[in-house]
Amino acid sequence: MKKYFGLILVLVIGLMVVGCGKQDLSKYVGTYVEEYEKYVGDTDENKKATGWTLELKEDGTGTSTRDGSTYNMTWEVDGEKFKMTETFIGKLEYNGTIKDGVIDIFNGEKTNDFTLEAVFKKN
Repeated sequence: MKKYFGLILVLVIGLMVVGCGKQDLSKYVGTYVEEYEKYVGDTDENKKATGWTLELKEDGTGTSTRDGSTYNMTWEVDGEKFKMTETFIGKLEYNGTIKDGVIDIFNGEKTNDFTLEAVFKKN
């Protein structure tokens, strides 16, 4: 009986390891161009596009180009949740969503007036 239990346990663990494989990020790969950005407390009249672009690579890395500078970044997806981290002198984290070729990110709390929201569309 112990042998059967041990065998079943090994099979379950094996299936868990196979099932926890790396997520296929290929459908998100590409260039995303900023549609607009604004601070959360601003009115829609304050929306502006600055030419910010995101280049997502299949290995979870990429580049963020804005204000004449290009920054290395990492990104990840969990369902529709999107997270990216720019790396330069320090790190700047953004959280949001990715769905139907649109990324909507915030660099802080969605309810804080000083939080920047940026929306990108896949090119």
